[in-house]
Amino acid sequence: MHDLSLVIPLYNEEQCLKKNFETIKVYLDTLAMDYEIILVNDGSNDSTMSIIGEIVQRNSCVRSLNNLKNRGKGHAVRSGVLSAAGEYVVFADADLAVPPHFIGACLKRLEAGTPMVIGSRHLPGSSFKVREGALRQFLGEVFRRFAQFSLGLRVSDITCGLKGFQKKAAFDIFSRSKIDRWGYDVEIIFLAQKLGYVIEEIPVDWYHSFDSKVRPGIDSLRTLMEMCRVHYYYLSKQYKC
Repeated sequence: MHDLSLVIPLYNEEQCLKKNFETIKVYLDTLAMDYEIILVNDGSNDSTMSIIGEIVQRNSCVRSLNNLKNRGKGHAVRSGVLSAAGEYVVFADADLAVPPHFIGACLKRLEAGTPMVIGSRHLPGSSFKVREGALRQFLGEVFRRFAQFSLGLRVSDITCGLKGFQKKAAFDIFSRSKIDRWGYDVEIIFLAQKLGYVIEEIPVDWYHSFDSKVRPGIDSLRTLMEMCRVHYYYLSKQYKC
């Protein structure tokens, strides 16, 4: 049993993985807690898996999960969360769009009793250090507003890559989740609300990565379809909540 499980989904991250892993580990080593890092390879076709192997060999606090083919970020996050052994479970993006010290801010709220904590780029105190391009900003805002309206999501930021949970809430939510790709953020917030979990948002700094794997056109359409699936799963009682 660990204090913290940090889940990092990975797809073709050979350019940043070594450096950013060390940045994350240096920060986690400053925390007064026992932790594990779970690296989830989502069918990468570059050298990501071999880099993960090197990291695991050198660090006893790290273990890995490997999908032989790309299943989607939602699937990778769910696999990591459901294998976690920590009292608190946090997932973060490998590109460090949100700097690692915000993991600590997230943990403080979890330790204080909040079952789910998410980073937000839309609160007082938040800061866009590096912004996305105009098209991504526009599509992101349309998606955020539509998700809030259509699914009743009561949060200011849906897709920020930093989210944390107390262990019970994490397993309760992710054992029900079904969305494998980009719509997973919408689904887990929707499920948390339906299950009655309090969600607290914390302001974060945001550094957009121009190596983002999101394709604004096709992925936006796919995510809208996944949101319709969330409606369907709920109305057909497949979520059992």
